[in-house]
Amino acid sequence: MKRRIFHAFAVLLFVVSCKESVKKEVLTGPLELHIAMEEIQPAYGFSKSELIPLELNDRSLVGAIDKIIVEKDKIYLLDKEITKSVLCFSTAGNFLFNINRLGEGEGEFSKPFDLNLFNESLQILDIIQKKVLVFDLEGNFKEEKAIPFEEQIVNFFPINQDLTAYHMDGRSFGSEETDFIRVFDNRDATISIQGVSDIGSTDAYQVPIEFSGHAGNVRFLHAWTDTIFNISEKGIEAEYILNFGSDRLTKEIKKLPLMDMRKYIMENPYVFNAANLVENEEYLSFQWTRSKAGYANSEDQTYVSYFKKSTAALSHFPLSVNWLGSVNLQGPIYGAEDWFFAYMDYEEWNGLSEPHRQDLIKQNPNVNTGFLDAGNPIIVKYRLKEE
Repeated sequence: MKRRIFHAFAVLLFVVSCKESVKKEVLTGPLELHIAMEEIQPAYGFSKSELIPLELNDRSLVGAIDKIIVEKDKIYLLDKEITKSVLCFSTAGNFLFNINRLGEGEGEFSKPFDLNLFNESLQILDIIQKKVLVFDLEGNFKEEKAIPFEEQIVNFFPINQDLTAYHMDGRSFGSEETDFIRVFDNRDATISIQGVSDIGSTDAYQVPIEFSGHAGNVRFLHAWTDTIFNISEKGIEAEYILNFGSDRLTKEIKKLPLMDMRKYIMENPYVFNAANLVENEEYLSFQWTRSKAGYANSEDQTYVSYFKKSTAALSHFPLSVNWLGSVNLQGPIYGAEDWFFAYMDYEEWNGLSEPHRQDLIKQNPNVNTGFLDAGNPIIVKYRLKEE
């Protein structure tokens, strides 16, 4: 996490501001979620969990998992930096195919910066070549579409057949405020909605999972911006405010020049929202990072919060050493029905005691034990245990 925070103070990209006349977000009394940091639970308890180890061969190596999408009987993984691929496995972990068409021609990408599933197709973002490539669910190329902006974007999310939300890269605005979201209307090639305002330099801290689409709702959580927004054809509405208390990074701190902000973080306690917005039928989940005495004086720690939509109850867990006494369960990074999906690296599995491994295998009688020792990450599908 330390390396990631200070990587955020890198050189900012040049982006030209867009001046279209569009709708702005309308605030209509969002619900405040108070993050009670004294109530962090030490480790997960699951009412049910399943292991999905991933087959390993010369085409299915997973270098990193940036995003997961589960659709019917398939799991799609985005590995943006290491293998620069989208990989597909069955829900039993069998490798099916990968999309690794690197190049500059039609149907090829520099690397897959983002992945979405919409209208029975996989959509892969290439921000370097400024296009979205469309594949069917079996990995066959169908078409590609140009990104409708000259400015740099971070990621995107289809709202419906006509509207697509784009997260515009705000880094060139530095300490000035800018709108991070533009909704593009594909029918008349216009920007119909614009909003989610914050300090441009906060886009130096970028995470792969900011949009959540569930049950017809599209939500967006920008790292360092403590508000979950709902995005629809009617506009952008602030839905939840994340209250991290007095140590949160205020707008005044975020406006500081990068070196001054770095000095502040080194010397002072801080809390900031780290996004990774994930939703299922019962919960909204997001992550946040805290240092009790400043970066130079204490280790920072990232936590995962779960907001139960039916009761407004909040629960919090550490992101590290949070399962079975020693496992760093990463996620969640996807939600479906009442399930969440996370993963552990092979090294985590290999580091478990033999009794722990055997106990998990007994709880998962259908697991492919050959894949468990293959070397790829292991997907963990789970339901939270109700207190």
